[in-house]
Amino acid sequence: MNIVLIGMRGSGKTAVGRILAQKLGRELVEMDELIVRKAGMSISKIVAQRGWERFRDLEEEVTAEVARRDDIINATGGGVVVREQNITKLKQNGLVVWLTANVDTLSKRIGEDDSRPLLKGKTQQEDIEITLAERQPLYRKAADITIDTEDKTPEAVAELITNTKICCLIGDPVEHSLSPLIHNAAYKALGIDYAYITFRTSDIGRAIETIRERDIRGASVTTPHKVNALPYLDRLDPTAEAIGAVNTIVNDDGVLTGYNTDGDAALKALEEVTDLGGKRVVLIGSGGAALAIAAALKANGAKLVILNRDEAKARQLANRVEAKDAGDLSKISLVTKADILINATTVGMSPETKETIVPREFLHDQLTVFDIVYNPKETRLLREARARGCAIVYGYKMLLHQAARQFELFTGHPAPLEVMESTLIKALGGG
Repeated sequence: MNIVLIGMRGSGKTAVGRILAQKLGRELVEMDELIVRKAGMSISKIVAQRGWERFRDLEEEVTAEVARRDDIINATGGGVVVREQNITKLKQNGLVVWLTANVDTLSKRIGEDDSRPLLKGKTQQEDIEITLAERQPLYRKAADITIDTEDKTPEAVAELITNTKICCLIGDPVEHSLSPLIHNAAYKALGIDYAYITFRTSDIGRAIETIRERDIRGASVTTPHKVNALPYLDRLDPTAEAIGAVNTIVNDDGVLTGYNTDGDAALKALEEVTDLGGKRVVLIGSGGAALAIAAALKANGAKLVILNRDEAKARQLANRVEAKDAGDLSKISLVTKADILINATTVGMSPETKETIVPREFLHDQLTVFDIVYNPKETRLLREARARGCAIVYGYKMLLHQAARQFELFTGHPAPLEVMESTLIKALGGG
């Protein structure tokens, strides 16, 4: 995992980068130097002869090259955030740290440095003020950690970075996950030195060894690694062992323990609306989430029927959790006799928002409908269920409760549930 330093010229990226490189035994890579080498001329000459657009093209090429490296300290150019694709690449295997300072401090630190062309007709102070105002939202959006460097030595800033505990999401893909927003909002609310980042990888073995070697405190595990992570862990909690899948890893001084919070999260979401004991439940799906939910439901006395497009998979899951019955979607009319319906498939997920897996005529006003799809917040299934008088349970509630439990496992602090929920709802488009 790389440490990526972003911020304006004068924010201290190079000075802090040198200290981090020495402290952690890593190579410092300065992207502007690579751009100069690639172009065979200084940045001011690139801009004068070829224009800013060509400079940004070169920066994007260098960003792609650097992002493929591992275990480096990356001091980026101040404008790397101008193109969103640069940050997307850098965040795939990097902790992005924004070093901030006010305009006067930046101007003082830069001094008479004329290696960058100024905005036409502007003084250096004016140039900094205008550019910083334009880039601040981009820096803020990109940053996993923000450190104000005012009145701090580079050594003190480097110490803050190395003392931050890192948690991550492992999967492929991970780019559109809302987990970083939820977790980082919770860390900020409690004022604790944690940061949550994404780690896209198809090599789960390497990812888990990185967690162990780099002392990453914890990881959320998503598709396609919930099952294939198991052989690389040292221990499993009883729930994860029974299910045969993990969605959480906790690192205690190099000992990695796997947990599964999906089932309990689904129950918490349901219990906000209905009791479970003795209820007739139709669960649609047979993947990892369906397995965790099915096991939790059975443990709480539900009378469970499992349906899936692939009947063999439905029966395999039913046998594993000792469900009452199973079958393909030709049995969907069983919903008419159910108390609870759960969609544990991806049908209805954005961008296929017009899809639903249950014909509306089978929905009835004595039914509670839970769709684990959380984007969009209200799926077609939930809209039609509401119109038919059903009680509904939003999929984001399951995401919220599993993230809250992960937060507690990672930090040892009670999760600030209200903060996490409001962050999640805002990300999904509000009320």
